[in-house]
Amino acid sequence: MKLLSLDNYCFSEWWAKSAKGETMIVQPKFDGCALGLRYQSGTLVAAFTRSGKDVTEAARIICNLPVELPEDGIAVSEEPLEIRGELYAPNLSRTKSQALAAGHLRKKNPTGAGLSFVAYEILGSTADEIEDIKRLESWFFEIPPTNRTADPKQVKRWHKEWLSCELFENLPTDGIVVKVASGESKNRLGSNSKCPNWAIALKG
Repeated sequence: MKLLSLDNYCFSEWWAKSAKGETMIVQPKFDGCALGLRYQSGTLVAAFTRSGKDVTEAARIICNLPVELPEDGIAVSEEPLEIRGELYAPNLSRTKSQALAAGHLRKKNPTGAGLSFVAYEILGSTADEIEDIKRLESWFFEIPPTNRTADPKQVKRWHKEWLSCELFENLPTDGIVVKVASGESKNRLGSNSKCPNWAIALKG
């Protein structure tokens, strides 16, 4: 399981190269700790940080993180199902959110107090972004607020709103994430060794 970073170079350049003519998804960039979850036959069997540290037991006690998935076919397949998301503190500032999440993952006897898990990617999926988000929600994961547009000017307006604390203002964020919505386009664009080519982060 490899949890890639997000590139954050010029949005206009990224759009012209990767997203021109595409519907785009805009979501908050949560400030916490990235986690990858692995389910086998619908049961959580492993959780990892970006560095590869096994934090399965710490993940199991997060109150809104499903340990068992509904029996809808895909979720209970014998093939491993891997989901990416963020462990964060919904009622704290971004720096305190990151510190609380990191501290939880370091403790020998963590409680999970004050933390939530938000899921935003089914790793290896070839489906459209909205389809995956709806699927995650049907499995009882918390999902991020999700806007969509094909207009790059609208993305820039949303970024300005985020900078002015008018968008995703109640969440601990350090930017917004822009993704290509089409599963076919995401598969075509692929990833490099560090980042997906179909997504970019816009920060302050």
